[in-house]
Amino acid sequence: MRFHWLLLSLLSVLLFGSPAEAGRLLFWRFDSSQNRLSFSTNEGVQPRAQLITNPSRVVIDLPGTSLGRPSVKQNLGGLITELRIGQVDSQTTRLVIELAPGYTVDPQQVRVRGISPTQWTVVLPPPQRVVQPQQPIQPPPTQQTSPRNEPPRVQRPPQTTPENRPVDTLDDFQVTRSGFFLRLNNGEPNKIKVTRSRDRREIDIQLEGVTLPNRLAQGNLEVNRYGVSKVAFRQGSNSPPVARITLEVDRDSPDWKASFSSGGLVILPDGVPARQLEDGSSSQLAPEGSEDSVERRVIIEAVDLTVGGSQLLIRANQPVRATSRWNRQEGTYEISIPNAELADTIRGPSLPAGSTISQVRIRQQDRDTVVVAVKPGVGVAIGQLNQPTENSISLQLEQSRQATTVGSSSGSTVIPVPPPERTAQTPNLSSPPRTSFPRVPNGRTLVAIDPGHGGKDPGAIGRGGLREKDVILPISQQVAQYLESQGVSALMTRSDDRFISLEGRVQMANRAGANLFVSIHANSINLSRPDVNGLETYHYSSGLRLAQTIHRSILRNLNIRDRGVRQARFYVLRRSSMPSVLVEVGFVTGREDAANLSNPTYRSQMAQAIAAGILEYIQQNRV
Repeated sequence: MRFHWLLLSLLSVLLFGSPAEAGRLLFWRFDSSQNRLSFSTNEGVQPRAQLITNPSRVVIDLPGTSLGRPSVKQNLGGLITELRIGQVDSQTTRLVIELAPGYTVDPQQVRVRGISPTQWTVVLPPPQRVVQPQQPIQPPPTQQTSPRNEPPRVQRPPQTTPENRPVDTLDDFQVTRSGFFLRLNNGEPNKIKVTRSRDRREIDIQLEGVTLPNRLAQGNLEVNRYGVSKVAFRQGSNSPPVARITLEVDRDSPDWKASFSSGGLVILPDGVPARQLEDGSSSQLAPEGSEDSVERRVIIEAVDLTVGGSQLLIRANQPVRATSRWNRQEGTYEISIPNAELADTIRGPSLPAGSTISQVRIRQQDRDTVVVAVKPGVGVAIGQLNQPTENSISLQLEQSRQATTVGSSSGSTVIPVPPPERTAQTPNLSSPPRTSFPRVPNGRTLVAIDPGHGGKDPGAIGRGGLREKDVILPISQQVAQYLESQGVSALMTRSDDRFISLEGRVQMANRAGANLFVSIHANSINLSRPDVNGLETYHYSSGLRLAQTIHRSILRNLNIRDRGVRQARFYVLRRSSMPSVLVEVGFVTGREDAANLSNPTYRSQMAQAIAAGILEYIQQNRV
């Protein structure tokens, strides 16, 4: 078997001292829409990851960690078929992500990222077919011969066909935040015609006067984004050249439109924001041109290197967000900024001799994305990607301290490993260390999870129109999922966007005989007070210890201001017959909290922290 070692992050500076006992794997979840595995432990862990072939599978070992339950197998479907979790030995838990036969992933594109010493994600690139190299082909004799009157021998290099090539491996066709972008070889089409088939399952785009990139012509791409399952490319006659792109779509999906921009074809859903198609909510969409369907584009105004070269600072004209990844082929660290464009006057930073950065490239990747590619100087490592203000992003640059090796059939390549994102606070060492949680038998404990508001009641409305009900439902759903994964039964008072009265919520929990009741909300204050941010947890009578435990767990795992545990006479707390709490996960009107609560990754961290607090309370009080 061939082994490819993936990214390995060293977290020794953040971990607790040597634990007296093995840590425990608390949560895990695989998001098939993003090929992302998330997991959490109750002690700091240093994962080891590898790609094993025949069959292809990604294996992640967690040294010093126990599962504390029988092995788990989860069928995922698609090209990533299965997730298995089990115990290798008494000190090592193993997670295995199995791929479909005949498919593999590029180990250099697998990202293992530490959000904190106890919270990790593993993101896989789209699986690609295992292509066997073609044998050299000798063409038939021609009239052109060698001096010895022998036909010339031509050896074609091994090639891969564009048939079903994963999208992320091509620069010519890109998935953007708004739809798709296709590079064209020879300028703007003379004519663009878009039609839809009678059965509504195909969108046909015909282009006159252009040719497709060679890697795409006569091929198909599996995309599975925005309701588009596959894109087919065909190059027709050459006088004039005619190209055709066909999108295979759902019958109920909206129409699509195409236009030429910046050297390529922009393909967008007609009248529908693509991001809502990704969420599967196209049936309830704001019309094109409405306030909800239009976002102001971020203008990137400056990219500067701070004095001393410890940070690269990117400044914008309004709140900005970014993602990042290593481009292994270029040896650069790429910061991608969605819904953004470059200012006309933007200039890159000056790079004096001996600078921490040897090269910076700033480019408009497509009409919706700006990319800043950074190549570090000799002896310099890329650090954290931070957000010092809403309108700026900073990249830490520090002396190189760690690296890892990626093995391949042609040898090994040393790749710098970015340190984990420090979105969670360093654990408070003055507080008691967390103990491992025993698995509670299924059905023994029932926890009612109550996402506040819903339906006609949106709850608080915060910065940028952020609605309370849209924040707390996904958090609540994930809390329930995490509890169920640990053998604790969870009852959702609502699992979708519907209105339920306060009395109905309490009756549901009381009649079900729930052992605990956890209501989840987001706070608010006047929009003129963006400085007010933080966590509040409420109880009425018997819920004090539950409130304290959940509150402490959130503060231990997230960087959020502490506004304390308080007593209040909320209806759901007074009328419930079990220990009950109400968690305000932050202010949708707060500058810090609104930005965090808008981030799905942060919401997942909040859900994990709440669930960890509930499990800790159950363990301590033998509920």
